[in-house]
Amino acid sequence: MDPKQKARDFLARYRQLPEDVDLNKCLEGMLQEMKQGLEGSQSSLMMIPTYLSANGAAKLGEPVIAIDAGGTNLRTALVCFDENGKMQVSQLAKQPMLGVERQMSWEEFIEGICLLVKPLLKQADKIGFCFSFPCEIQPDKDGKVIRFNKDVKITGAEGRMLGSDMKKWFRDNGMEKEISIAVLNDTVATLLGGPAIRDIRAVDGQIGLIVGTGSNTAYSDSYQNITKAHLEGDGSMIINMESAGFDRFEMGEFEKRMDAASSSPGVHPLEKCISGLYLGHVIGQTLLQASKEGLFSPDNKIAELPEFSMARVDAFLRNPYGNNLLANACGNEEDVELMYQFIEQALDRAARLITVNLAACIVKMDGGRKASAPVRIVAEGTTLLKGYSYFARLDYWMRRFVNEELGRHYQFVTADDANLAGSAIAVLLNS
Repeated sequence: MDPKQKARDFLARYRQLPEDVDLNKCLEGMLQEMKQGLEGSQSSLMMIPTYLSANGAAKLGEPVIAIDAGGTNLRTALVCFDENGKMQVSQLAKQPMLGVERQMSWEEFIEGICLLVKPLLKQADKIGFCFSFPCEIQPDKDGKVIRFNKDVKITGAEGRMLGSDMKKWFRDNGMEKEISIAVLNDTVATLLGGPAIRDIRAVDGQIGLIVGTGSNTAYSDSYQNITKAHLEGDGSMIINMESAGFDRFEMGEFEKRMDAASSSPGVHPLEKCISGLYLGHVIGQTLLQASKEGLFSPDNKIAELPEFSMARVDAFLRNPYGNNLLANACGNEEDVELMYQFIEQALDRAARLITVNLAACIVKMDGGRKASAPVRIVAEGTTLLKGYSYFARLDYWMRRFVNEELGRHYQFVTADDANLAGSAIAVLLNS
């Protein structure tokens, strides 16, 4: 039997085929969840208001301070945009994220951040703070910390106000200068980082997409749709969807097995089907079951593999007959081809789920009706952009579904230092 058909027949029995993700049905489900989340009703999507707008153009020539606090690194820099709109970065400093190497208190964390920023305040009085941890953004652009995660150990942080506590530290340490601080998360920074890319074509709205170790999406919606925020006027606001939580689709059997074996069963189902932390394990569950059922040759060593990760999967896809863990687990060339087909089907399925996510944002914004003014999708994340064939499969399904079937137009772009650019633009547009 043809290896592709052999793989597909097997996957069909476990509801794990790409087309088991019904694009139209999932789109309808996501749009409903988005609506309910914006209304404050029960929803798998948090739909968090950011109180930040993507409208307008960032002021050119004005230096601002950008802070990028992630799970691994902490960066600070002075950022401005020259007369051509090109980002200029100076005094860039990078160090391990506070709380990674040792546990510290919230007060120590705030002092550490402020000491890094203090020298830059001689040249700027606006701070854009990309805070890549759960945080509830306030109407004044401050951020109320929900918790730290990603192995960052900060005690006493829950419920503290990031911007207000920074301003208090500066006042307590003799600074009279008034400063503005806008707090945002990494997906919102990715969205806002889009205008920093030099592309003169008109765009009809922007989406920020991250598919790396985890996943998330941000887009802009009108005030009238964000009823839970009780906004007045005719403006629009960026919404942090927390799209990882979307659950209006049926997981396949191997996705369910991966979820059950994870440290957080039932949490973030969409993320577990598309992101780098989990997708390799879905593929692993598939290959283990196929091996158990005798689809591979008797000489295969799949059951002996120590781990399944997207890094291992990517190494195999780039060199299927090379010296890597997955290739070495194959008993013969037929095993190699069959393994390749299983992985391709898994990536295709994941790409369809991301397509639904992006399509829902485009439809919700009613954007991209003209080819001359597409929706700009600012995409970030090593898993999606650096993984072998993953992005190509996403682009295929976006063309098939969003462009050809829905009649909407989009443009993928990527950004260097999107978090720094987006943080700077956030405070320039919203202070």
